[in-house]
Amino acid sequence: MNVLISTLKEELKTAKQLERKYLKRLKELPKGSFILRARGERRYGYLTRREGDRIVQQYVGLLNEETIKEYRRAGELKKEYRKKLKSVREQMKILEKALRGKTA
Repeated sequence: MNVLISTLKEELKTAKQLERKYLKRLKELPKGSFILRARGERRYGYLTRREGDRIVQQYVGLLNEETIKEYRRAGELKKEYRKKLKSVREQMKILEKALRGKTA
């Protein structure tokens, strides 16, 4: 039984490390959703996010194709990290429930 409990504790520790890693990576990415607006031939980028009850748009600037791809990739990474974070948190909840009341 001690082997099982120690294995569960190790898995929980690993899950917590992954949670910290994903949260850190999410903080490194730009806040908000990327929106592209075109006026004539020019393309302007904005980051849209919520601040309380308000929706705020932050002007990013006149953008070239490469920068647009970077912002879109950052949005994809954000979605991926959020999905992984949700999965890790569900795993942590199951592990904590399994370990509740157990001592080793």
